[in-house]
Amino acid sequence: MGKRAKLSSLIGVLPAALVLMGAPGLSAALEMEDAAASAPSGLVLRPGWQPGPQLESARAGLGAVVLDGKIYAAGGAGRVNPRDNFEMLDPELNRWLALSPMAEGLERFGIAAAGGRIWVAGGYSAESGREPITAMWSYDPEGDVWQSEPPMPAARAAFSLVADGERLYAVGGSDAPGGLFVFDLETREWSSLEAPEGVRRRDAGVTLAGREIWFTGGIENRRAVSRVDVYDIDGQRWRSGPDLPEARAGHALVHDGQRLIALGGRGEDLRTTQQSVFSLNTGSGGWQTRTPLPSARTEAAAVILHGAVYVIGGGVGGGFFAPFTALDSVDILAPGQ
Repeated sequence: MGKRAKLSSLIGVLPAALVLMGAPGLSAALEMEDAAASAPSGLVLRPGWQPGPQLESARAGLGAVVLDGKIYAAGGAGRVNPRDNFEMLDPELNRWLALSPMAEGLERFGIAAAGGRIWVAGGYSAESGREPITAMWSYDPEGDVWQSEPPMPAARAAFSLVADGERLYAVGGSDAPGGLFVFDLETREWSSLEAPEGVRRRDAGVTLAGREIWFTGGIENRRAVSRVDVYDIDGQRWRSGPDLPEARAGHALVHDGQRLIALGGRGEDLRTTQQSVFSLNTGSGGWQTRTPLPSARTEAAAVILHGAVYVIGGGVGGGFFAPFTALDSVDILAPGQ
């Protein structure tokens, strides 16, 4: 069943469901349906953290992006091999809808949205086991189909894929020779850019803030670090940013238009999973401690939608144990909190 058919069938059963649940009458049911249809979102946000709709299955090491006002969550692993799950959260329905699965099950891969498509690259696949891969695919939301794309120059996992509108940047990751891998969306070709020593860290938090790529924490010499590196896309220059308040790896990093927000992850010894949240105004000042996550988690995905922070999936245990303690929960922080 296609995406539009799923949506139509869901909407079509709403009035009947209301009657079966003991609704006061057809006119009242229709009024409730009209009100829901006219509401800007099926999710009412309130101050502080609150639970959102659960994923179809518990997964850590998954990826998520926002495209055209909807959140897409892909891959990750639970107690079995990396999954090919791909689902969309429509805020108006406030539930996840299953879409065409990925070509392979993946975990700890790169994901980005650009050019009206969703791009997925690298990671550990259900077929490769603990060996990272080079493969890349893109997803067309109009046709609900995946297609193969040119592979990366080298295999990477535990890295991030960042889009600036014209290019994709593969940043960090294990088994990552060189610095940045850059994919030109027009020519469909990869190239490499130099990077300072240490910008091969895996499990770092990475995001785009304006025309800069922020690369925070990660693992170096088997320990998490607090180091922050910043890449100026236009100037093609690296600089040091303010260190995180504490060493972190496996944390999620987002930018809400004004500040960076680092969520969860593991501490310096990589054994303790954190629920801390730090934020940084990219214009000035240092990192600030914010309201912590409802529970500790690592290797979760995080996105910003309409100013709200969505933290999706992840695991309670660190590293190897993350999939065995995977979560299906979604936590949401309202804008301005």
